[in-house]
Amino acid sequence: MMKRVQNLLGHYLIHGFRVRSEPDGDLESQAMVAVFGSKGLRVVKVSWGQGRFREVWRSGLWSMSDWIWDTRWLEENVAVALGHNSVVLYDPMVGRTLQEVHCTDRCTLSSARLIGNTWRELTMVAGAISNELLVWYPAATLENEPVAPDRRVSGHVGVIFSMSYLESKGLLATASEDRSVRIWKVGDLRVPGGRVQNIGHCFGHSARVWQVKLLENYLISAGEDCVCLVWSHEGEILQAFRGHQGRGIRAIAAHEQQAWVITGGDDSGIRLWHLVGRGYPGSGVSALCFKSHSRAGTLKAVTLAGSWRVLAVTDTGALYLYDLEVKCWEQLLEDKHFQSYCLLEAAPGPEGFGLCAMANGEGRVKVVPINTPTAAVDLTLFQGKVHSLSWALRGYEELLLLASGPSGVVACLEISAAPSGKAIFVKERCRYLLPPSKQRWHTCSAFLPPGDFLVCGDRRGSVLLFPSRPGLLKAPGVGGKAGAGVLGVSGGSGGEGSTSAEWGPVSILPSLHGKQGVTSVTCHGGYVYTTGRDGAYCQLFVRGGQLQPVLRQKSCRGMNWLAGLRMVADGSVVILGFHANEFVVWSPRSHEKLHIVNCGGGHRSWAFSDTEAAVAFAYLKDGDVMLYRALGGCTRPHVILREGLHGREITCVKRVGTITLGPEFEVPNLGQPDHLEPGSKGPGLIDIVITGSEDTTVCVLALPTATGAAHALTAVCNHISSVRAVAVWGTGTPGGPQDPRPGLTAHVVSAGGRAEMQCFSIMVTPDPSTPSRLACHIMHLSSHRLDEYWDRQRNRHQLVKVDPETRYMSLAVCEPDRPGPGPLVAAACSDGAVRLFLLQDSGRRLQLLAETFHHKRCVLKVHSFTHEASNRRRKLLLCSAATDGSLAFWDLTTVLDHGSTALEPPAEPGLPYQLGTPCLTLQAHSCGINSLHTLPTCEGRHLVASGSEDGSLHVFVLAMEVPELEEAAGEAELRPQLRVLEEYSVPCAHAAHVTGLKILSPNLMVSASIDQRLTFWRLGHGEPTFMNSAVYHVPDVADMDCWPVSPEFGHRCALGGQGLEVYNWYD
Repeated sequence: MMKRVQNLLGHYLIHGFRVRSEPDGDLESQAMVAVFGSKGLRVVKVSWGQGRFREVWRSGLWSMSDWIWDTRWLEENVAVALGHNSVVLYDPMVGRTLQEVHCTDRCTLSSARLIGNTWRELTMVAGAISNELLVWYPAATLENEPVAPDRRVSGHVGVIFSMSYLESKGLLATASEDRSVRIWKVGDLRVPGGRVQNIGHCFGHSARVWQVKLLENYLISAGEDCVCLVWSHEGEILQAFRGHQGRGIRAIAAHEQQAWVITGGDDSGIRLWHLVGRGYPGSGVSALCFKSHSRAGTLKAVTLAGSWRVLAVTDTGALYLYDLEVKCWEQLLEDKHFQSYCLLEAAPGPEGFGLCAMANGEGRVKVVPINTPTAAVDLTLFQGKVHSLSWALRGYEELLLLASGPSGVVACLEISAAPSGKAIFVKERCRYLLPPSKQRWHTCSAFLPPGDFLVCGDRRGSVLLFPSRPGLLKAPGVGGKAGAGVLGVSGGSGGEGSTSAEWGPVSILPSLHGKQGVTSVTCHGGYVYTTGRDGAYCQLFVRGGQLQPVLRQKSCRGMNWLAGLRMVADGSVVILGFHANEFVVWSPRSHEKLHIVNCGGGHRSWAFSDTEAAVAFAYLKDGDVMLYRALGGCTRPHVILREGLHGREITCVKRVGTITLGPEFEVPNLGQPDHLEPGSKGPGLIDIVITGSEDTTVCVLALPTATGAAHALTAVCNHISSVRAVAVWGTGTPGGPQDPRPGLTAHVVSAGGRAEMQCFSIMVTPDPSTPSRLACHIMHLSSHRLDEYWDRQRNRHQLVKVDPETRYMSLAVCEPDRPGPGPLVAAACSDGAVRLFLLQDSGRRLQLLAETFHHKRCVLKVHSFTHEASNRRRKLLLCSAATDGSLAFWDLTTVLDHGSTALEPPAEPGLPYQLGTPCLTLQAHSCGINSLHTLPTCEGRHLVASGSEDGSLHVFVLAMEVPELEEAAGEAELRPQLRVLEEYSVPCAHAAHVTGLKILSPNLMVSASIDQRLTFWRLGHGEPTFMNSAVYHVPDVADMDCWPVSPEFGHRCALGGQGLEVYNWYD
């Protein structure tokens, strides 16, 4: 990971750079780089080698009076294209302007490109806001007089954002707001008077096109639709790279000889893709030509044995094999018992592992060795239809076949091979009984390592845990929950060797995937992964013989039928499923569809197989077998150089804690060690930060103090709408306070749109195999939605339904000091309510306890704090702020006490309690309060600070007085009295909304605003006094968190808006 050495352009954003190799040095080890952005330009000489990257020299920062669109090296000087159609020649060594030339058409530009290697041949191609190109020559004037355009090129119906010139073929490509890319035949642009011809008009993007680049054989474009397209020069789309999230791809780079493209997106991710051109081998759909006069019947089912053998069965009971190496069909057997209705499943295993199973509507199952079909074994298991078949493989040691029959009975068959390998033995081991349901059969199964249990999914959407053999249970009925043991006795329906006992599950998660059914079960790394036709995949684990849910995730939008899940070599997962009429292999990590097959949907017979060499997908269509085969397995040959954070605006930022790693976990650093920032403790100190976004995700980030990197450890995608607030409580270490090993654990509550709240726990531990040297494990605990709460009300026809568009604007965790059911979560709501939720059983139960509509308008912020009174117990207080600029303070100390008067009984049965009147109300501002924070002082008082939409700050000192306990019968409740001692206001602290505020100490406060200024204030001597201010680059900051690191390091501030920026401040 390369370290950001120093700030190059100050408060200017970097929009681009141009590299010139050093002529008198090693071309592979050093270069001069012109870095430009906004109105700033700086030249830097860098060198690299032996794993080091260092800065050799830099020029001064040159500030222009106009926007810089492009720069180009002209021998030792730099030509600069400016925003109002002018060109400046600049000497970076001396630091002065040599010449400045204007065009007679002084229009505002949307893009510009400089062409040529000397001032005499320099050509300016300007994209004007009139949707046309202006070509002119700055050297055409001798006395700096304005130069008239040589050519005007029109054709686009929108603003031109980018252009690229290919000198060898005389082609110019332009990208526009009209969603198109045009190719122009311009010849040598350095020669005046040339002819311009439009030879290509490419439509492929669904939004504005930001960037375009011409190569010798390709045209590459990227746009607002987050897609990078590779075109031929004739306008044919050759490849489409999808994976970036958010508002588009802003930058592209390509190397045609090495066949790669690098893209940078608004999600802050950087990805490398490989160009494969037209003739990419091993991809596409082909028909296997089953229809023939020699093969009677119609195809009924198809499956794959590995990625190079296809099995198909017809309605005449004939089983056929297609070998992709031989490329012909071969009939293995024909059995009249399997006419009309027939199930077909191939056994899992490596290439060449040749077993398949067939089942019919009369309870018959046939196990067929593919290489020796004459050794097939027939069994009659049921007196009725076999509803489903599934295989369970445990390494090379144990192979089971599960068959579901009538009344929820599942027969478990043990398959073994003879020593000669030419015969197989099939023995019924036991029988299982599924819970009652309308569609009572299992859909999938897998061994749970080390092999003592089987995990199964059923058509009802439940996940069940069965013992793999009856001997594991000492006696029927042993197993505790879920009715383990003998649940029924078979009535002679089985075949030879059948047992009479039908064993029930030892654990069950009912309707985990709704009513559509579980489609796959996979065991990996100590966890169980399940997919379902509800569009979700779940992570489970088994503890004490019981299934426990860990995390539930949704797949990509519109992919509601998940068919399976695969683990890839890098430890991530890929999801198989159906998106409308397409079969899709989707990567949650890279957010892209790795494989797409237009198969018509999942209602017909299909099969999928993946190996390290290739993936294969077979399905039936028009009476034939169609096969999609692609080399390279489930992964795609591209590299994520930097993980993306969020695709949309970041709405909340919260620090969890800090992890200190030892030298054995040191993060590789290509920067010079002497360029570490002052006070840095080195790579071992890593801050863990949680962010929420409009893209409905919550990200856990690692921010090392010694590098300018932000590592995305994991993302939680449970929300159905935007995430606007997060709160953290219960921070600790994985092994407890006595465990010296590094790590971090915490409970997190996130909330946002659609009145939805999620609770989960995180555990961050060291992991040398990851780029960040950390691994993050997520466990989902509970969730809550107001409209779901309303649907459970018995008298809901008499009530007014909660507005489904209610948003949670802010969260605060209130932890009582006494042992009790759990902490409280206070939520500021857009419908004017302050709601209290009770977290029970370590967050596994989330219950709405009380609410109040005191503010009668949108509540923007809530903040909790405690008051330590002498000789009395701790007081728990809550402060809320609304859009009218008012503050309200509530005493929550006795909310959970039995018989407390802090809560009033609900007006109607089934509604939550009503929170009483506040202890204190204040009118702090004249408009909405967007930031709020408190801090206790040593005198037992509290500093309260708030920031408003009008850019003002309000700081006051709050004192609490608790009346003496009067002697009375029973217990009297002490109601505190709050009083304002001092009050100060800074009317014009910022030029826009104050969206972030933190009191760091009784003497120091920091505020952030969407005016892009981070300001520090001195407190304690009357009105807050200005200390200093810094400019940050993130627009529209929505939240800020700031924390001290060490006396020598100072403070760290994380700002989230349209991006994330971490700022280090030293007092």
